[in-house]
Amino acid sequence: MQENSQQLAVLTQLFKVGIDRADIMLETISRSPIKLKLLSVDLFPPQQLPMQLEKHLGAKDLKAVEMVFSGEFQGNTQLIFTKQTASILIDLIESEYRRKLDKEDFEKAIFSEVGNIFYNGIMGVISTLCEYGITYMIPRYKEGDLRSILLGNLSPKYSVALIGTIEIFRDRNLIFWFQFDTLEKLLEKSNNLGDYFDV
Repeated sequence: MQENSQQLAVLTQLFKVGIDRADIMLETISRSPIKLKLLSVDLFPPQQLPMQLEKHLGAKDLKAVEMVFSGEFQGNTQLIFTKQTASILIDLIESEYRRKLDKEDFEKAIFSEVGNIFYNGIMGVISTLCEYGITYMIPRYKEGDLRSILLGNLSPKYSVALIGTIEIFRDRNLIFWFQFDTLEKLLEKSNNLGDYFDV
């Protein structure tokens, strides 16, 4: 339990730094201030990921931006929007250009942009810690029920899953998850967080 608590403390600090960086970028594209606040980070066996996500999200009307990464360690990740949070973001980030798109392209553009900003913040921190020993793919947009957005993401090669909750407005949260083949290398690198960032 103590070891798990220490791991969570280290990982929480890492994700907080990345989310703070994403928050700054997100504010520049919104029509009113957005403040991302990391509420929690929890670790689970990967087999529990679908069940834990359903507790956080429900199972329907979800939108997600996903990404795969490799290098010193490998894994995959998604940032997931519930219907209620998605509608708020659409109102805040719409623009004259986006309003010219059809509804499907309009929503895809907004959530893809938010996902790109989120991953630029998080993976930027991880890449810096790893001295760019991590490669990550261009994020990909998905929508549907929980089963469909997780399709193709679950694999026995991953040893640990992480779920984080971000408050974006009162009672409106974003959920993200990561799966890693190993946590040891990330935890080792995270001990140097203060050498690169203000923590």
